[in-house]
This record gives sequence, structure tokens and C-alpha cells, in this order.
Amino acid sequence: MNQLLKLILIAVLILCFLKMPYMFYRLSGYGLFAGFGWLAYDAFQRKDSLDVKIFVVLALLYNPFIGLPIHNLIQVIINIIVIIGMILNILFSQENPYEDYTKKDDR
Repeated sequence: MNQLLKLILIAVLILCFLKMPYMFYRLSGYGLFAGFGWLAYDAFQRKDSLDVKIFVVLALLYNPFIGLPIHNLIQVIINIIVIIGMILNILFSQENPYEDYTKKDDR
């Protein structure tokens, strides 16, 4: 589920490079905010503090409610870095990270 969400977020970020209507950028801000918020919540459930910090920062960066005054060129560079980071996160993530935290009783 999370891998699919990460792929969807990557696709939205790639579509932001194309010339789209203004409403797409507004809606993509809400979608990115919700997606990164969900990934931060899931990382919190997995007790992965580094991923929580990264996804919270990304959720705040793409926050549609309080816009950050970032120049357009810097935003493009940030989008490229986020896309590369998300692809690396997908490639190097564990298959089922929840198995490590379940305690099995051998009785």
C-alpha cells in the first residue's frame, strides 16, 4: 500500500513539471500534503524515527494551507530531490517492515 502511495506521489511530482492548469497545482498540494502525512503516520507506527522526520518535513514543505515563499527554480530543484529520494526509498525499503516488531511466543 505504501509503495503504491509513494509511486502516486512521484507521478504527481513529475506531472508538476508539465504545463498544467492552476487548479491542478492547488489540488496536488493537498494530495501531497495528505500523502506525506499518511507516510509519516505509518512510519510512526513502525517506530522509524528517521522516516517520520523526513515525511513530516515534506508534508510541511508541500503544505497548501500556509504557503512557503519559495522561488520557482528552488521549488523545481526540491521536487527533483524529492523524486530521487522517493525512488531510492522504494528501491531500498523492506518488503514487510511490520514483521520485525511483532513478538512471537515460542511456547
